[in-house]
Amino acid sequence: MTYALHKLIAKPSSNKPSSPLLKSQGQTWSAEDLEKQSTIMARSLASVGVEVMDRVAILLTNRAETVLTYLACFKGGFVLVPLDYRHHGSQLKYAVSHSGATVLIVHRDRYQELDDEGILSLVDRVYVVGGTTPTDKNAFETLLSEPSQGTLTDRFDADQLCMMIYTSGTTSRPKGVTFTRGGIEEGIHKYLARVPLSYEDCALIAAPITRPMALRSQLLPLLAVGGCSCLIESFECNHYIAALIDPPQKTILALLPAAWSQVLRHPDLARVDFRGLRLALTGGDSTPINVHREFSRITGHELTEQYGSSEVGPISINPPFGRKKLGSVGLPMYGAQVMIVDDNDVDLPSGETGKIVIRSQYAMDGYWNDTALTRKTIFNGTIRTGDLGRFDEDGYLWFMGRNRDLIIRGGSNISPFEVESTIKTHEDVVDACVVGVSHPELGQTVEAFVQLNPGVIIAPEALQSYLSSRLAAYMVPERIHWIDELPLKGAGKIDRDKLQLRAETQVYDL
Repeated sequence: MTYALHKLIAKPSSNKPSSPLLKSQGQTWSAEDLEKQSTIMARSLASVGVEVMDRVAILLTNRAETVLTYLACFKGGFVLVPLDYRHHGSQLKYAVSHSGATVLIVHRDRYQELDDEGILSLVDRVYVVGGTTPTDKNAFETLLSEPSQGTLTDRFDADQLCMMIYTSGTTSRPKGVTFTRGGIEEGIHKYLARVPLSYEDCALIAAPITRPMALRSQLLPLLAVGGCSCLIESFECNHYIAALIDPPQKTILALLPAAWSQVLRHPDLARVDFRGLRLALTGGDSTPINVHREFSRITGHELTEQYGSSEVGPISINPPFGRKKLGSVGLPMYGAQVMIVDDNDVDLPSGETGKIVIRSQYAMDGYWNDTALTRKTIFNGTIRTGDLGRFDEDGYLWFMGRNRDLIIRGGSNISPFEVESTIKTHEDVVDACVVGVSHPELGQTVEAFVQLNPGVIIAPEALQSYLSSRLAAYMVPERIHWIDELPLKGAGKIDRDKLQLRAETQVYDL
């Protein structure tokens, strides 16, 4: 069975038209509702001149309008550019400009911020979701009115660009990770072959559906089989527990390890009935063994850990309904070939740690407008993940760390260079180095070593406040350490390893 994107929910809407496919903000959308409204939206965008391959950027939380935009873009052949809602306007400006988006769909709460940053002037059309719409902009609801014209095609090529997800990396600029229609379709097919979901499943989705984990492991597969997706706008532990208690009973759950830690400590968790639960997923970062054990003790079920990235999608998973190995990230997904190689790209035997290299039918097509980085990452049809791992004697993959400087805090990627660059915009800062420090629940936290101008004294809280207005909250360093001079190594570069060691051991006398 294939899942053509422009017909993703055609079967559910035909077989069970009144079945609930989406629950969001107190409203229920049937398969028939979503099919009809997304078709109208696609035709509306076409009627105002949006053409196949034009980019449509969205800055929205988990809500029905986000899902409708996905489905409409699939139907119209428009390229989705889902933006990270946690990022500030200054961070979003690059992605909107770099992607060449011609349409922006934005929540009313973020409108003024984007206008102040000059982002709205970068696109041809802006549609506003939620509340009062500025007089010079269109309300999202106008896209759901039957247009007088606007035609759609149903002929699409598998290698046609479909989606562009911007992700932080180890450089100062975000990277536009591109996916073809064939890659997204194959990802849905292979995921469902490995993780058998059905129209009887009901998933609670709190991780952002604009990011790869919730999108490719929950939303798209559930839409394809006609299961119900219950959306929470963003993860907040009290709201998540309340949604677990409220009907309908949830059969599929998925959270990052740090979020599971919060849920397992919540006093109302005892009120949740887990008898209908079939599958509880975790990923995006290493899951502590104590989280696995506590989840099993409280719920009577096992957490299923999976591994992947923005570039390659889900790559391995502990058997959803089979033998799991706690601490491992399971067996390779169907359609994904996972290899452990040495520095010369020679395959390593089980038990030896090396670089994780992937060949996948549903991985990225490349980085948008960055041929050099694409060629560096994709080599002979394989993708270099930048991660380290090993296979055991049973073929289970064990994640062994990262060979890059990327910081992963609570499942979110943080570029040290981006944080450092922002710190150095402060008038009293000479230089800075940002490192990730091990944390039992979040995986890593962010700490910064900062060199100030001679004679200047400022409080760490003052610099954190300065950064909070310019960076997403999860990127702001938890601790800031003043340093007279940053240590250098042979090539004259900052000795990041030395600073990270000092941070890990809490020795700051440099």
